[in-house]
Amino acid sequence: MGPGFCIREAKKEDNLQVKGFIELVDNDFYPPLSKRGGGIPERIKKCLDTPDANFLVASLMGRDRPDPPEEFIGMVGYTRNWKSDDSAYINFLATHPEHRNAGVSKALCLRLEEELVEQDVKTIYLCTWSGNPAAIKFYERLGYYSYTVVLNDRGIGIDTIYYKKKV
Repeated sequence: MGPGFCIREAKKEDNLQVKGFIELVDNDFYPPLSKRGGGIPERIKKCLDTPDANFLVASLMGRDRPDPPEEFIGMVGYTRNWKSDDSAYINFLATHPEHRNAGVSKALCLRLEEELVEQDVKTIYLCTWSGNPAAIKFYERLGYYSYTVVLNDRGIGIDTIYYKKKV
């Protein structure tokens, strides 16, 4: 839990809220998630309908509003057993634009690490792109280190940077 928000695992019933959140932040990714193979629906299906994957979602506490549905202010997606039985891959991380710099992404990542360690995960992998200095700094502050860079992977001058962390 962070200041003013709570974190929980997403459920299949959260499909519409998960979709709405990813659509909200879609253009923050390069290329946008909607333009990648399978688009947003495939990304959601791989996380909500697969036993080794899910999202942790953050929502504001103290909201007595049944309508509209619970609004997510942050979300991290992950897949266990990625490279081996004791590894996981973070496939999505974003914070709602109105709630950035409030510790939401950090709280989500730290909570995810705790949960994965309880499931005997030893290494967590993720990637970002060279044109995203805020993410690079964020992941490095959390103890992730770059182990591979694929040059021009997302276009000329836009490299994909792969990170990992032993937990």
